[in-house]
Amino acid sequence: MAAPITTARAIVVPAMEAKLWDSTIIFCHGLGDTGGGWSFLAEMWRSKKVLPRTAFIFPHAPKIPITCNGGMRMPGWYDIADFGNLTAREDEAGLRSSTQIIQKIITEQVEQGIDSKRIILGGFSQGGVMSLLTGLTSEMQLGGIVALSSYLPIRNQLPAMISDANRKTPIFMGHGRDDPVVRYEWGTMSRDMLLKQKCNVSWHEYDGLGHSADPEEIDALEKWVTERLQQAPAAGETSKGEPKSEL
Repeated sequence: MAAPITTARAIVVPAMEAKLWDSTIIFCHGLGDTGGGWSFLAEMWRSKKVLPRTAFIFPHAPKIPITCNGGMRMPGWYDIADFGNLTAREDEAGLRSSTQIIQKIITEQVEQGIDSKRIILGGFSQGGVMSLLTGLTSEMQLGGIVALSSYLPIRNQLPAMISDANRKTPIFMGHGRDDPVVRYEWGTMSRDMLLKQKCNVSWHEYDGLGHSADPEEIDALEKWVTERLQQAPAAGETSKGEPKSEL
């Protein structure tokens, strides 16, 4: 099994069957975390021999001042003016800047020979917000979008920004009913807005779960991901090397 590659911008875990690498999962962390906080997904699924031809990329967000934390600099995909207030000023410039960072990773994978429809983009909390925004507006059709404990940003603009390429892309949304940070109501509101736009949402909610993930949710995500990235016999395929992220 190939070892993870840690760079200044991402943790990259090559596919177990590197010569048959045919898909990539990109997963973005939440505020104050790093890519290492979610690399357990690759470790867990590889130990179970799930998706042996899939590579994983866990990007690190840039360190930026966070207003609601007194301007302290920490890893964040965008600034937050006021925790607990979904109607507070949104950092649209930060959201758009991070969208470009994540889209660049997607483009790099396609340039290395991975079909965009074999790429799943996901994340937790802020990372899930970025997966929704980047995935829904990308002109490259993705294989799936994952948003855990997240919400839709720039809601007044986003419906008009959804690309034809990804309007029907499968979306996995998971949320704890007792989430005190990204409230359950924010998640259901975001789900309903997506359904109104005829998006393909699979909704999963969990009693007693706060702002985190639990084994039941991860198991449901594993099932959903493996259905999206079913790996047929690969006779005649050639090596594409290892996935790289040059952020």
